[in-house]
Amino acid sequence: MYYQFSDFYKRDVSFVFDDENNNIEYSIFNEGISIDGKEDILYQVDKIDDYISSYDLLPTIGPILVSKKFKELFLELSDKQIQFIPATIKDEKGNENNDFFALNILNIVSCMNMKTSVTEKTRYGTLKIKKLMFIANSLKNLDIVRMKEHLSYIIVNQNFKDKCSENNLNGIHFMEEGYSIYTDV
Repeated sequence: MYYQFSDFYKRDVSFVFDDENNNIEYSIFNEGISIDGKEDILYQVDKIDDYISSYDLLPTIGPILVSKKFKELFLELSDKQIQFIPATIKDEKGNENNDFFALNILNIVSCMNMKTSVTEKTRYGTLKIKKLMFIANSLKNLDIVRMKEHLSYIIVNQNFKDKCSENNLNGIHFMEEGYSIYTDV
């Protein structure tokens, strides 16, 4: 079974990739290629919460942010399926947090079943997925991928989900195949 991987956080906030101060474009994280991670990836947020360290996945605009615990748990996937790049989060008062890593997903896989999924084109020509169904065995031996049909979607297998659950990772939500917030599907 496959799942869409997403985040949840105590308050409605996003940790935003700092376009002005990063030396790379965040779109490179959607290409499935290894990135030279010599410099920290910078993020901005209104304030760094006291409880930030209790989360293993943060809501972002740009590349996903994961904790040291997440990194240690999935280190065996490094350089094959994912890459961890050190990150610095700065808030409006100048406070910093260096406990997270930008997650670069190295595999892009076509895994959406176009016949059974429910989609529509937006007025901008992009694909809106109302109900996501997967192609059986499309991830093969991969645990985590970026979905080719919509690069913002991260898809994981049962093994990945179970490992997150067994290790009590916080801030992670898994949406099952067929899940939908829409009532007209």
